[in-house]
Amino acid sequence: MAVRDLNRRVSKNGVLANAVAVLLLSLALQSEAVADHNTTNEPYNSGWSLQVDNDLFAATNEDQNYTGGFAVTLSGRRALEYALTPEKLRSAAGSWLGLNSYLQNQPHHSVHALEWGAALFTPSDISRRTLNPEDRPYASLFFLNSTEQVILPAKKMSVKSSFTVGLLGFDLAETLQRSFHGAIGSEKPEGWRHQISSGGELTAKYGLSMQRALYQQAYASGLAQELNWTAKGDLGFTTGIGVGVNWRFGRINTPWWSFNPHQSDYFNLGANVASGQALDSRIKERYVYAGSTFNYTAYNAFTQGQFRSSAHTVDSSDVVKASAEVWGGFTTDISENIRIDVFVRARTKDVDLQESRELAWGGLTISRRL
Repeated sequence: MAVRDLNRRVSKNGVLANAVAVLLLSLALQSEAVADHNTTNEPYNSGWSLQVDNDLFAATNEDQNYTGGFAVTLSGRRALEYALTPEKLRSAAGSWLGLNSYLQNQPHHSVHALEWGAALFTPSDISRRTLNPEDRPYASLFFLNSTEQVILPAKKMSVKSSFTVGLLGFDLAETLQRSFHGAIGSEKPEGWRHQISSGGELTAKYGLSMQRALYQQAYASGLAQELNWTAKGDLGFTTGIGVGVNWRFGRINTPWWSFNPHQSDYFNLGANVASGQALDSRIKERYVYAGSTFNYTAYNAFTQGQFRSSAHTVDSSDVVKASAEVWGGFTTDISENIRIDVFVRARTKDVDLQESRELAWGGLTISRRL
């Protein structure tokens, strides 16, 4: 691809122009910035989790948009030591933004996680072999993600940074969905040959999110509730900013900063098992939760494509920039070290095409704390 064509495509997708939005967010956080140190209190191996998402769990009887995915998370100091991890890229990005310089004398502690998984997207009619220009394209991402969460107890604030590397357009996506649909007797997809970056293309994303405790109340019955305020920014295969709130109520036995369902861009990134360690091993945690974010999306590779030519992409003018997402769920300990989380999420349309629809999916997460 000629340099002129490459520049035109980057400009069209708005990646460079909207980097300013994420940079402004990082500068706003710089007064509370994070540093890659003070991990002495973090266990070497604090646990693992498995999350499975599918739109079938949302009881909509529709197979479309973000249709499913999975993620495996390994947490603890070990996440810094694996040979195959984007941890150095995450740390380097934080240094370049100045996020690793302020906390030399700030009381804080850090937790880390390494995550790998996949996410699949489909149009409404998966039986159609030809592409449909009036609906979103097929897309997939297989990813590896490194996350650090830094907690500042005195300020009742935490900051998460993450770096994700992945592969768009991998043919394994079709195999996974066809196998799953065959196992449950569902209609098999026929249009994966038209997916974004078909054949494979490298991609990446850097993300920041801030969480601050707004309200905490404990009751004599042993129940409690919490309300947190959040802000986030991303630069890469999805680029944008967002603000929102998280609320939970019930028998709460984990720190406020461990509850962060806002850290999601369709699939959850950076689900630190370490942050879910119980405050009192005698108490089984059980709570309901809900929340919402309002987002501005400047660029979305899952609909607009990236640098590699794709059979079907959505023009920038048809991408819905402003969107809202809501979620609700239930978390419970089923033993001293194992917990289950079930949830549903819904999101307004991310493309404005004749046959596009709102997004809805559900998920199940199983976690083990060590």
